[in-house]
Amino acid sequence: MFRIIYIDEYQDDIDDFLDYIEDKDSEGIFKVIPLFPMSSLDETIEKIFENKPDAIVSDYKLNEYKTDIEYNVPYNGVGLLEKVLETKKDFPCFVMTSYDDEAIKSSQDVNVVYIKDILHGSEDNTSAKANFVDIIQNQIIHYKKRIKDAESELDTLISKSELEPLDSFEEERILDLERLIEESTDRKCKIPKQLKELPNLNKIHKMIDNTDELIKELKKES
Repeated sequence: MFRIIYIDEYQDDIDDFLDYIEDKDSEGIFKVIPLFPMSSLDETIEKIFENKPDAIVSDYKLNEYKTDIEYNVPYNGVGLLEKVLETKKDFPCFVMTSYDDEAIKSSQDVNVVYIKDILHGSEDNTSAKANFVDIIQNQIIHYKKRIKDAESELDTLISKSELEPLDSFEEERILDLERLIEESTDRKCKIPKQLKELPNLNKIHKMIDNTDELIKELKKES
């Protein structure tokens, strides 16, 4: 099951999104976790990742209605998702809005902006074969596959390096793969490239393995 976080300040729109997913998700593969935006952007980001989403969908104007929240929200959906992408590159993120012209102008990626009318049946009046749910699902699948493929290739190269010297292309490929994985999971924790140059690469992997073991032991004791 895939977990979608939906952020909106208006409960009626949250209910519309829940109804839309229920109607379109015939296979029951999505779980929607609705959230009101917090007054702090960082608090909202923290709340999002506490729920371990596979995709994030946000309303654009998060400070438009004051019927369900009483505080000010000093950011919009585009700013929220761009903040998410600073940590997790290419993470499946979408903005839904009735102000698509405004949202497109403020977004670095116009492809993440979708008209909110699709929640009210506008998709049914088009010839498109893929609906918004299909798009979310495929974005999640492609994102996870890209990381899994990178991890598999990286493991293969690391195993090879333990048996024989790698050529310059393979060494550079290891660095590129690690960079891709790091940027897709937590870009703020990236290891600088110069620290990963061989022969330091194997030492770093041993350090990471030791850290993982330590975390496992701490969890057992807690």
